[in-house]
Amino acid sequence: MSVVIGYYGKNGAVIAGDKRNLLFNGIESNREKLEEVLYSGEIKSDEELFKKASEFDVTVHINDTREKVKSLGNLLSGEVLSIGKDSKRRRMYLTKEKCAIIDIENDQITNKSVKTGSGIVVFGNRHIKHFVESEIKKHVQKLLKMNAREIRDLFEKILKKIENATLSDIFEYYFVEAGEPEFEKAVNDDLDDLFNYRHDLSIKMAEMQILTMIAEKIVKIGDVGIIKNGTLVLYDEFLAINKICPEPEIYSEIEIKGEFIEGDVITIDNESLKVKRTGNPVVVQKIICKK
Repeated sequence: MSVVIGYYGKNGAVIAGDKRNLLFNGIESNREKLEEVLYSGEIKSDEELFKKASEFDVTVHINDTREKVKSLGNLLSGEVLSIGKDSKRRRMYLTKEKCAIIDIENDQITNKSVKTGSGIVVFGNRHIKHFVESEIKKHVQKLLKMNAREIRDLFEKILKKIENATLSDIFEYYFVEAGEPEFEKAVNDDLDDLFNYRHDLSIKMAEMQILTMIAEKIVKIGDVGIIKNGTLVLYDEFLAINKICPEPEIYSEIEIKGEFIEGDVITIDNESLKVKRTGNPVVVQKIICKK
């Protein structure tokens, strides 16, 4: 989990967020127990987190480079992300006197609300949310009188007070004083960018899986076919492809060069193609794979 704080009002919009990304490896029930302790606010430092994780036999990976808040001209955006069985995102979009909160699950928008006027939005675990909201209440009467820079500085003071291992030591801040005239369009354009990126990423991942599968099926040893009419006719359990790619051309009979005679069996030995009868090397311009 993370922390993202947003403000919107007549004096502009401000957003702040940390950069931590946590990954847990271990038995699901143990991960859930660790997360419960972590999100309660009991664990203050990375050292305490690693110690508690070892008690639950869970491995923790910490990365403090994730971008959670960003500026899109006069539109500010912040996101918290949870990846488990399902991918869940919660996003806030802010500009002067406007705010949109959007929930996304597995690349589908499940909830969207748009607010106008002024307000504070806090994303985070219950401990952090309670702390941040309590701190902001001390200044709530002053917020509308502050300029955007002063609110940004206030957020910085609040965030630096938090001691919790779910957060990075580094925070990012953005503020704007003008409004985004095409608020809905700007929000939708950014969501389209997200969904297009996710779509392209899923295609690339599927292609990588195909390439890995093909590479694993390349034949490294054994008899693969027989010479008929001067060409290599592959046995039924094999096929040949022109290259390793998601949609290769497929062959059951391929050209072959070398010293051989009709009826010779062609074999692969130590990843080299040979005539089984003589051991003479032969060459093909295709890749032989198991079906």
